[in-house]
Amino acid sequence: MNCETSLTTSDLPLAEVSHSVLHPDFIVREVARRYALKGDLTCFLLYRGMNDVYLVQDAEAKYALRVWRKTYRDVDDVSYELDFLDYLRRAGFPASVGVPQHDGKLYFKVLSPEGERALALYDWAPGVKFGDRLSEETAFRIGAAMAEMHLHGDAWAKEQAGKDHTFSTETAKDYNICMPALIDFVYDRPDDLRDYPIIAANLDKRLDEYAASGKVPLGVCHRDFHPSNVHVAEDGQITLLDFDAAGEDFLMQDVQNFVWGNLFYGFDPKIGEAFEAGYESVRPFTPEERDAIEVFLMAKCLRLVAGMAHSSTAVGRGTLRFRNLDWLGDYIKTRARVAGLL
Repeated sequence: MNCETSLTTSDLPLAEVSHSVLHPDFIVREVARRYALKGDLTCFLLYRGMNDVYLVQDAEAKYALRVWRKTYRDVDDVSYELDFLDYLRRAGFPASVGVPQHDGKLYFKVLSPEGERALALYDWAPGVKFGDRLSEETAFRIGAAMAEMHLHGDAWAKEQAGKDHTFSTETAKDYNICMPALIDFVYDRPDDLRDYPIIAANLDKRLDEYAASGKVPLGVCHRDFHPSNVHVAEDGQITLLDFDAAGEDFLMQDVQNFVWGNLFYGFDPKIGEAFEAGYESVRPFTPEERDAIEVFLMAKCLRLVAGMAHSSTAVGRGTLRFRNLDWLGDYIKTRARVAGLL
């Protein structure tokens, strides 16, 4: 007799799970009892990624439901995003916001094999991704909307923490949490092993210098804004979405995240220029912000690579192969040298 076939269930090792996928039927049951939706519900998994997103539909409307992946953040940190979005909703700002449950709460938690995970239902952002409806005029309006969002962020922060609230660089430096995973990821690339820790340490110092100067402003930021995180409807209506990474950061970092995404997707540079012009129509850049552009473009790429390396246990190392590591590394190091960080 094969010894393996004689094992009982109790003899089998308990698997450690990095990322489980919730069944749509479970999602339907939980949504039906928690939210004031109408009629029968349908649900399917839309995509798996940094988080899992489901499309939920009742008799009248579509919704997006996010199940957060278990990360280095505390599960209840999602309240930052959802509370800020609720403020934007009250201000009439065009963003995909959380739908309140019967008890008014904006998210709930379930126990999964890897621990507690948060779930929230969002109203559906109409239209298509900006990349599918490109125009300089729309890019201008998106830039203006981001600047307005930053102004709302200042007001919200003062409402939450008082008018003398001082923004911190802590969240802006959370790439450091991911650096050990990045070093492990590039174990076979000696130049990266040598250079990335140097760049990260020097970036820390530069960000502290910016904050101390008071001339490169910090605020409440989206922190992952790119052309796929804004939808454009047929009538031109824009809706900002996916604020999962929201937190305190440099405003110019938020701007350059979009500009870098424009470069990454291979769009005409005029789109990024129009976005910046739209932003400045609401909040002009300081001279010091302009001088810091190369740093923030580099930081965006470093954050992306480090974050994807950290999440690779859940989404796989292949996710970083969408661009050759040589391309990403060259981008980071070239701009780090220009900025005096390497």
